[in-house]
Amino acid sequence: MIAQGHLNEARDVLEQLLKNEPQNSRGWFLLGGIYRRHQMWGDAINAYNKSKLIDPEGPAAAAVESIYDILRFVNADLMNP
Repeated sequence: MIAQGHLNEARDVLEQLLKNEPQNSRGWFLLGGIYRRHQMWGDAINAYNKSKLIDPEGPAAAAVESIYDILRFVNADLMNP
């Protein structure tokens, strides 16, 4: 679903899956990716952190850091024309 661009449907499926399997690290990671694509930064960080708590060696830690990099980005040239 995600690869085909059906993000809302995939989100619904993942949210239901995670109600039944709250320790599914991959599910939380995928849900975080959907939230990130929708620029729902807080929800994405929360989902990635849940994935990271379940699987500290998984990809979620890098994903959280990439969001923080996005949020910290400041283009000084645009702020001082």
